[in-house]
Amino acid sequence: MTEDGRTVLEARGIRVSRGGTEVLRGVDLALHAGERLALTGPSGSGKTVLLSILAGLAAPSSGAVLLDGRPLDAHGPDLRARMGLVFQGYGLVALLTAAENVELPLLAARVRPSEARDRAQEALATVGLADRAEHLVEELSGGQQQRAAVARALVVRPDVLLADEPTAEQDAGHRASTLHAILDAASTGSAVLLATHDPVVAARCDRVVHLEAGLLRESTHGC
Repeated sequence: MTEDGRTVLEARGIRVSRGGTEVLRGVDLALHAGERLALTGPSGSGKTVLLSILAGLAAPSSGAVLLDGRPLDAHGPDLRARMGLVFQGYGLVALLTAAENVELPLLAARVRPSEARDRAQEALATVGLADRAEHLVEELSGGQQQRAAVARALVVRPDVLLADEPTAEQDAGHRASTLHAILDAASTGSAVLLATHDPVVAARCDRVVHLEAGLLRESTHGC
């Protein structure tokens, strides 16, 4: 964790109801600069729902999400630009190459095209995709698409990195390198939150929280 350890992302009293069922029942969570936090819980416990709310992609039934003390719903686009997101659908543009997909958020932030290309190449190399940079998304395997999504999240040098099962599609070798790239973002001050079923991934984090029956509790610490 960085020296200041300031709270970057905070959830206060998050409640979500779906089809008459309360999925999240008053979740409170604080994520600190430089921290690597694992979110665990059984399938269907609401991990993906919580991540979507923390990312500002969905609204809670009640409660608030704050980024550096500012409400995410009131300052959505500006604040969301400071986040890197890796979700299970990947969200890659099929008609673009891996490199073009990784460049997109930089170009949207008005980074010079030449710098965007260089940073995209660097991010793709970090996740072992340097040789697939010019391949279209449809030419990539599921695991390669997942790594391209990780590269796209890392390339913006986010204040907050939210990742939902980001190593689920990887073989053993790529799983280790991809996880290292994600967790290493914390060394430069990013607050990293990983939703995972994998105890090995959770053990690599500084702290573990467990979501079950709509409630969040502190769990065992990683190593």
